[in-house]
Amino acid sequence: MMRWTAFFAVFVALLAGVVSLPAAAADAKSPPDFGAEGVWTSSCDIDRMTDLKTCRLLIYRVVDDGQSSGYIALSVIPTGNDYHLFLTTNQGLVQNCALRVDRQPRAETQIATVAMCMFPNFVGSRLLDQFKNGQTILARLAFVRGGRRDIDFTLNGFSRAFDDMVRSLQ
Repeated sequence: MMRWTAFFAVFVALLAGVVSLPAAAADAKSPPDFGAEGVWTSSCDIDRMTDLKTCRLLIYRVVDDGQSSGYIALSVIPTGNDYHLFLTTNQGLVQNCALRVDRQPRAETQIATVAMCMFPNFVGSRLLDQFKNGQTILARLAFVRGGRRDIDFTLNGFSRAFDDMVRSLQ
């Protein structure tokens, strides 16, 4: 039970930070703590309630298909001895997600709720090595009401930003 409570707390913190992105898309500016669109950024804060350092690694893309606009974001968040990868959007209720680095086999998850998917055990899985050695990520979100959205993210700068985040946690 404690594990899911911690997961939920991390999800709420992530969602609270990411929901401000649509306003940034409308203003054609990005929030300063999220960095530029399409660039891996690492940020850490001290939780005022627990005095613990929390960090995240984030890249996001603004999407606009002519009918609707919004964002899709990838984030890596430390969770104990490992990290979880989140794929987040404001485009609708997410049913499942998949990621594919370059031409390697895809990773899929059914761990989805409201506006995000979670890929647990990022370091323990093959994904971390693929992210560090790859060029691009193809992300696919499948929505509850049908339809899907594919979007590409660069991996340029990922290794440096990930290593910076790990160092800042020590």
